[in-house]
Amino acid sequence: MSLRLATRRLALSSPSSPTSLLAPANGVLHGSVGVLTQRRHKWSINVFKGWGKSSSKDSGDKGQDPSASELDDPKKRQQFLQRNMRGGVEDNIFQDEIEASKPAPDSPAAQTSEERTKESLAMVVDPDARSRIRWQRRKVIQSVRRNGQLTREERIKMTERELIHKSDFFPTSVKKLVMLARQIAGKPVDEAIQQMKWSKKKFAAEVKYHLEEARDMAVVQRGMGLGKVNGDILDKPRKVRTKDGKWMEIVDPTRLYVAQSWVGRGPWRGKELDYKGRGRMGVIQHPSTSFTVILKEEKTRIREYEEEKAKEAQKGPWVHLPNRKVHGQRPYYSW
Repeated sequence: MSLRLATRRLALSSPSSPTSLLAPANGVLHGSVGVLTQRRHKWSINVFKGWGKSSSKDSGDKGQDPSASELDDPKKRQQFLQRNMRGGVEDNIFQDEIEASKPAPDSPAAQTSEERTKESLAMVVDPDARSRIRWQRRKVIQSVRRNGQLTREERIKMTERELIHKSDFFPTSVKKLVMLARQIAGKPVDEAIQQMKWSKKKFAAEVKYHLEEARDMAVVQRGMGLGKVNGDILDKPRKVRTKDGKWMEIVDPTRLYVAQSWVGRGPWRGKELDYKGRGRMGVIQHPSTSFTVILKEEKTRIREYEEEKAKEAQKGPWVHLPNRKVHGQRPYYSW
C-alpha cells in the first residue's frame, strides 16, 4: 500500500526481520504496521515500465533503484508532465532541474533551435521560393524597362491607403440589404455608424457591427485615421465637392469614409413549401447576402477633386466652329 501526495511520495517498505520494527535505521516507527520512508522520486517505476510488471532484466543491480536511470533525465520528466498534467504543474519538485536543463540563449544548442524555427517559419511564409524569385525578377525587369517610372495606380497605392472588408452571408435578401448599402455610401465612417444605430431596418445592427469591425481593422492593420494623433491636420479646412455634388469641409485628411459599399448574392439557405389554393403549391427559397465596404481616407477625396478641377481647366472654353461636321442628323422629327 502506498500513499501519494502532490509534492512527494511515501512508500511502505516491509521489514526484513522482526528486530527491524524495534530499531528502524532511516525511518519512523509506526506501531506494528511497518516503516514509512520518504523516497526522493515523485513517480515509481510503474509510470515508465508498466503498472506492476517490472522484471529482473529491467531492474539491473539489486542495490540500485530501477527507476533512477530514467527519473534522473529532466526531458522524460517534462514529457510526463506534458502527457499527464499538460505541462501546468509549476510547483513540482523537478521544476528547477527542468529549467536548468534548458539551453542558454547564447549556447550553440539554442542557436540551432532558433535556426530550425526560422526554417519552419520560412516554409510557411514562403512555401514556393522559386516562384517568388521569378516574380521578383520579372518585376525588376519591368522597372528597368520603364526606367524606374511608376504608373498612376502604383503612385496612388504608395501614397493612399484603403481597406476592403467583406462580411459573412446574412440571412436576408439583396433587395433589403442594398438599401442600407446605398444609405451609407460616401459618408464618413462615424456618420454611417450613427445612421445604422438609429435605423429601423432589421439588419442595420449587423451592418453597424460590420462597419465598426472594418474601422478597427483599418486603424490597427493599415494605420489609417491617425491624423489627429500624429498631428497630420490641415492648417485651413479644405472645401471639396463630392461625386454627389455636395460640398464639404475637410480638416483631418486621414478621416475614414465609406468610398464604396455593395452587396452580393450568396447561396440559398433552404427551401420551404408555399401552399396555395385549389391544391397547388410553390417553393419559397431563403436567400443569403454578403456586405462589402471599401474604406479610404479623405486624402483620396482631395486628390479626386483636384484632378476634376485640372481636367475642367484643361478643356478650355467651347468655341463654335462654322465648318465643323454635323453628325447624327435625322431626316424625321424626334417626337
